[in-house]
Order: sequence, then structure tokens, then C-alpha cells
Amino acid sequence: MNKVILPTILVIFALWILLQLALSGDIFKNPLNYFILIMLFFLFIKRAKEK
Repeated sequence: MNKVILPTILVIFALWILLQLALSGDIFKNPLNYFILIMLFFLFIKRAKEK
């Protein structure tokens, strides 16, 4: 996995959270946020195993 992929996904997710806060203010009711967090967790584990 490329070293740029994980930080890029983290930045996009942070901007996604900021957009949700600007629009509605409730980020805990969106199930997509939990899916993205789980995906980031597994990508982090995959990157740690490669090193």
C-alpha cells in the first residue's frame, strides 16, 4: 500500500466530518461515519503488518 493513501483518506474523512458539522451538527447518527472509521482501522492494521 502506498504511504500517501492512509493520510489522504484521513484528511478526506476530517473534511467530511467538518461538512456534516457545518450542515446539521450531528455526526453520530450517520452510519457512513462508522463504516469509514472501521475501514480506516483495518487499513491502519494492514499498513502496520506491512512494516
